[in-house]
Amino acid sequence: MRSQHVFAAMVLLSMAARADEPKLFQKEARLSFEKSISSALKDANTACGTRLKVKTNFNWFNPKDWDGVGYEDSCKEVLLGIATTCARPENKKALAKKVTGVACLFTWNVSEMALYGALNPEHPDNKQKLGTNDTPPRNVSLSKGLLMYEMHKGDKAIADETRTVLEEALKAGSR
Repeated sequence: MRSQHVFAAMVLLSMAARADEPKLFQKEARLSFEKSISSALKDANTACGTRLKVKTNFNWFNPKDWDGVGYEDSCKEVLLGIATTCARPENKKALAKKVTGVACLFTWNVSEMALYGALNPEHPDNKQKLGTNDTPPRNVSLSKGLLMYEMHKGDKAIADETRTVLEEALKAGSR
């Protein structure tokens, strides 16, 4: 068990070291990403009457992980979810107060990390994050004004998930 923790720590430290040095392909990917999502961001800001900005962590971007998949399209879906939620007049003002920023984040593949013992998907504390009883994991969350989307290759219904998270936050705020 101790060797698993040591290995997990080594993996995390090497990833952290790698994360500190953005590579040229990551800088180019960021510029392409920002250009690609600009129209969807403008639409969301217009619909909500906000000045949201999208942040991401391109220091974790690996093009091999996204081969043939438009990661920027996933983030556009989040912005679409925001815009369609604001399309309802009763949501617009409240949502503008609740959401102050958006983060579309590259993540580790949790199942691969589990193979190395860094995270045990069978542990009870991990059930909510990984999804249980045919409930898919939730990749969109709202905390302290930041709407965060943890991007994974092959995610589906991202705009719907975003709307669900936002509607839940609006209901909670109206109580």
